[in-house]
Amino acid sequence: MRYFIFILTLFSSFVSMANFDWQGHRGARGLYPENTINGMKEASKFPITTFEMDVVISKDKEVIVSHEPWINSEICLDSKGKPVKDHEVNLYHLTYEQIKNYNCGSKLYPKFPQQKKVSEFRPRLSDLILALEPSKYRYNIEIKSTLEDEKAGFQPEYKEFSDLVVAQIAKHLGLERFTIQSFDWRVLKYLHQTYPQIELVALRDTKYTAKDVLEELGFAPIVFSPDQALLSLEDVAFFHSKNIKVIPWTVNTIEDMKKMILMGVDGIITDYPNLILEIPLETYQLIPDCPSKFNRYEGKCVRVPKNAEASQHNPGWVCKYGFIQKRDFCVKIKIPKNALFMDDGKTWTCKEGFKRYRYSCKANPK
Repeated sequence: MRYFIFILTLFSSFVSMANFDWQGHRGARGLYPENTINGMKEASKFPITTFEMDVVISKDKEVIVSHEPWINSEICLDSKGKPVKDHEVNLYHLTYEQIKNYNCGSKLYPKFPQQKKVSEFRPRLSDLILALEPSKYRYNIEIKSTLEDEKAGFQPEYKEFSDLVVAQIAKHLGLERFTIQSFDWRVLKYLHQTYPQIELVALRDTKYTAKDVLEELGFAPIVFSPDQALLSLEDVAFFHSKNIKVIPWTVNTIEDMKKMILMGVDGIITDYPNLILEIPLETYQLIPDCPSKFNRYEGKCVRVPKNAEASQHNPGWVCKYGFIQKRDFCVKIKIPKNALFMDDGKTWTCKEGFKRYRYSCKANPK
């Protein structure tokens, strides 16, 4: 019997882990050169569910897998193995055949000392997908667009940029296999309006309030993806109450991974997918407490509005005595003079000696 309980617990842990979205950041940046075909293959050696990557545009309108729209001097060398200056080599001014000549893997990268040193180049998105398919993995593809880069000539206009990326993805992947993310919310708004069927991820690296995120964006993305340092338990609860998943980045230590999981996030983006194996399975089973003014209902933390109390009935709260629900709020019920509430706190009756007449209480005639 004890053995059966252990197996059942283990199985339920695996089920919970299976529902958790582990994403390999730029493949497995902590272990292998970023945004490369082999980097994605390295990530697939570990229990990830999603390949995370970035894309830019070349002179000949190819979609290139790269974090910057220029050759990054920190990690790249030219075709002769010599250093390059940062921002000097603009990928939007080079054809794909020219971009392939730069080595972005052999140079020592002090930020990631475990990273393997091997000659690698920036692939086209189409080539990367073809090299990885068929597979069970999803793709989280970031459009690396900014207003500053657009003005400086490092990228096409953001709408054209977005169209080029969507066209390339559509050739190879079904809608259920990918999401598109961006820090440039012009891109997200355009995609939402033009391709409403595509699931979008809102990235954030600056301070925010959860409510303002939705007001600023103007729609509900499938995922909100902030810097882990900015995320709070209240944020997770708020976004879950709006049916929005929360997947923070970039979480690179076991301690931080556990912290994020216990906050109730839906996934994690990490440079070190090998650390996933170090997370105890029971961690996924621990249900985080809801913050104050929230109630756990059907597995999610839902906000309890003013003049309401927690309930296990839909929508997870009920208005207090003398108040009635109107959408997401509790509004005070107005009753006429010489009336009082009945036991349910919602309906009313006239006091003794008074008789109801329409929406008023009139004294009984003597």
